[in-house]
Amino acid sequence: MSSGASNSSSSTPAEGSKRVNVVFSAEQFNKLQNLARSQNISLSDALRQAISLSDLIVEANSEKGAQILFKKGNVVQQLKLVR
Repeated sequence: MSSGASNSSSSTPAEGSKRVNVVFSAEQFNKLQNLARSQNISLSDALRQAISLSDLIVEANSEKGAQILFKKGNVVQQLKLVR
């Protein structure tokens, strides 16, 4: 992975895909870059992964009785959106 802000190829996007330009704060970009590096994936894939996780949390919070639980050791926490 390159250390620059762009990690895209010169290929044409697949049909039906959309391209967006996003401006991140330095802190947000560093977090995204660290997530990508720690999993050995591209910045784009790390962002796609974050979007999928966010969608999962939003869907679970909208369904009555659904919960997302996070367990670390013996501690269990419920993930919820705070609005």
